[in-house]
Amino acid sequence: MTITLHTLLSLSCSSLFAQQVSYCEPYSDRFTLRQEMLGKVGDYFWVSAINRKRMIRHGNEFSTTEERDFVVYDGRMGVKGMIEDPLYTMNSIREYLVVADEHFDRINLLRSGRETEVRLQRYEAGGEALEPDHTIGIFPFTEPGTSFMLVRSLDRKRSLLLGFEFLSSSPPRLHAFLYDQDWHLLSQRVYRHPFLTQPIIQDDYSTYPLEDFDKTPIKLADDGQWLMLTPSRLNSNFNLYQFSPVDTAISCREIMLPGTSMMEDICLSIDNGTGDAVAGILSTFHYSPLKNVQVVHYSMRTKTFSFDSSYRLNTLGGRRIRNDNLVKENFVAVPGRGFLLMKEYGRAYEREMDDQDYDEGWDPAFLFASNDIPDASAGPSPARMRLPEPRYGYARYRATANPVYHDRGDLSLYFFPASRRDSCWSGMISQAQVTELNSPNLSYMMVPMQDRIVLLYNSFIHGEKMFASTTVIDPRGEQVTNEGILFWGLKNTLDFQNSRQVAPDQVVIPYDIYVNGNANGKVGFAVVLFR
Repeated sequence: MTITLHTLLSLSCSSLFAQQVSYCEPYSDRFTLRQEMLGKVGDYFWVSAINRKRMIRHGNEFSTTEERDFVVYDGRMGVKGMIEDPLYTMNSIREYLVVADEHFDRINLLRSGRETEVRLQRYEAGGEALEPDHTIGIFPFTEPGTSFMLVRSLDRKRSLLLGFEFLSSSPPRLHAFLYDQDWHLLSQRVYRHPFLTQPIIQDDYSTYPLEDFDKTPIKLADDGQWLMLTPSRLNSNFNLYQFSPVDTAISCREIMLPGTSMMEDICLSIDNGTGDAVAGILSTFHYSPLKNVQVVHYSMRTKTFSFDSSYRLNTLGGRRIRNDNLVKENFVAVPGRGFLLMKEYGRAYEREMDDQDYDEGWDPAFLFASNDIPDASAGPSPARMRLPEPRYGYARYRATANPVYHDRGDLSLYFFPASRRDSCWSGMISQAQVTELNSPNLSYMMVPMQDRIVLLYNSFIHGEKMFASTTVIDPRGEQVTNEGILFWGLKNTLDFQNSRQVAPDQVVIPYDIYVNGNANGKVGFAVVLFR
């Protein structure tokens, strides 16, 4: 049960980082239903495997069940160990899988009478249990597993476990347990606020902590303070809350939104060096291409806004108000700088454009969102078609400009700053993509790395063979041509729509394994380490 592991170490020309790409193909057989790469712990790869148990006969009937194991592989994909679920997980309402550099933690929430018990099991990198499982906290109430959230700080030295206790006639009580990296309890508090509400629901029973690099409305600072962005219970605005682990005081600041807009997405980011945070709220008007982006810069020291700005734009060129293509959008934070709206264009609609595809002058939202400003280097305003052509598949524009037409796979980028020192810019990656239309995710994966933005995707070489590739840009939108990842030795297409960032410097990308041009039902993983 050993599969060859191919590795590539590609050193960039600058000192930003080096990339190591490992291709891992775990063992599977006819009983394997699905597999998921949890990440690399030390020198070992951890894989979650869901297997079908052999059919069991009960009288004249046969039944099958599923079981989940953690399989630990060494660097040559040899099985180092296999970990079964303990019996107490049958009473678990929520499970968190916490990957660290040198160990793996499993946190289970167990319903016990009128209380909820928090149970920890820690494993060494090779899969050996470091100590017996034990209780690290007890919530004095019971709620469904969706009422709990685990958040981890950027330095991974603090973890925050939240539980919302819902009451029949008042806002929920918020219970917070703050732990260090070894799950020693540092603080236990209960918070109350008249406008408090749960900002996010995690539906999956088995999930991961909300990390600093994840797009979530809750962020934990390295010093134990934390922020939460939630809808207001009074109107269509949002509230930004700041919590401290030393007391139960809550700071609340309201973020105003246009009354005619509808919220689409929210982002939050903390700068641990300055103690500042930026919050962004993406909303849309009557037509979905018309956007409003509300951006605030918040000081955790003074508990005030130092910057509050609203950006409005039309993500289509000219006076068009309806998309010609199937589109997918993603609104993400550029840590410490602002926010990036990514819009990918899919298959074109099979219809002809008519008058209803253009603004007729009656919608005031179009007047406010109009951004028909060409690139300053492209000549006068009528020269919209003379926007700079993509170079190495990428073009940057000095304003929120748009080409008139898009091909399938084009990715438009729009940057919105969170300070007066920066300015808006836009850009486009022009690469053909084969998109899974049923997936809500983009074909492009964005990974923020220090002062770089790394975009990973598939591209066609000479219009035929598809290879994974990257585009690296800086926060100003300028392309960095001497950095990036090159994937060699892989004959299968990486599935970036199902990729996952598992650590600040680690991403996992699955791919289907093909033999003689046909998928054999097995899956492999490309593990990318940024060092």
